[in-house]
Amino acid sequence: MALLGNSGKHKNILLIVEILILLFFIILNIVPIFWGVLTSFKNPRDIAAFPPKIINFTPVIDHYITVIKGGIFKAMVVSIQNSASTILFGTLLAAVSAFGFDRYKFTGRKFLFFCVILGIPLSVGSSALLIPNYLYMITIGLTNKIYTLPLLYITYNLPMAIWILKGNIESIPISIDESAKIEGCSDMYIFFHLILPLTKPALAASALFLFIGSWNEFVTSSVMVDSPHLRPIQLSIYNYLGFFGREWGPLTAAATLAIIPIIIIFAFLSKLLISGLTQGSVKE
Repeated sequence: MALLGNSGKHKNILLIVEILILLFFIILNIVPIFWGVLTSFKNPRDIAAFPPKIINFTPVIDHYITVIKGGIFKAMVVSIQNSASTILFGTLLAAVSAFGFDRYKFTGRKFLFFCVILGIPLSVGSSALLIPNYLYMITIGLTNKIYTLPLLYITYNLPMAIWILKGNIESIPISIDESAKIEGCSDMYIFFHLILPLTKPALAASALFLFIGSWNEFVTSSVMVDSPHLRPIQLSIYNYLGFFGREWGPLTAAATLAIIPIIIIFAFLSKLLISGLTQGSVKE
């Protein structure tokens, strides 16, 4: 009985520690966002006030007017176009590739999929290949085009999308394909009408990763495009980091507008993201 009591105490202590760690990381992520949104509604005097003002200030929208006049919505439209293209073509390519890796046997299949796995770090470390990619793309004339950034975003994030979808397709019994072929269905019909509907959560998870990888990217876009009408929202935010100092009001207002689409998408698709990442991890 004493051992059971001690075991229960250890579990309670472990639970408390886990909750404290979780709260720490929640605060670590939420506080900067909260402070940025709060700053975007302060006038310059309140922003520079010490001690900082949290509630005892008069909210203003001057900084939002400034960034709107500065073309923040045009940059947001560019980012939406880039993200939409990345999601559409990236998800389709990832689904076709994952289907091929799982359902077809061909020479070098394992080696090619191993290369895909090795390419997953590109989604977070794309800046390491920035110089060679720039030299290559400027040689063949692919820089500063409307399709330049979507092409690179798809390339960087495609391995992760393939990996997510392949794990999901593996959980779909191959007997479904065999039964459909007996009925005279083609591989294209099986892929579009049977496999894709069964992988909706994984498709949503892949689309979210592709969206985040394109929407939040800064380094590649700052080098690969220089036309004002091709600059995404992240470059517009950077404009308020001036040579003579940061314009904290417009900077935080632009950043607040930039995170709104991400919050909206995650609010509606977070469940699909979790199920898409976990579905297929346990096989019967």
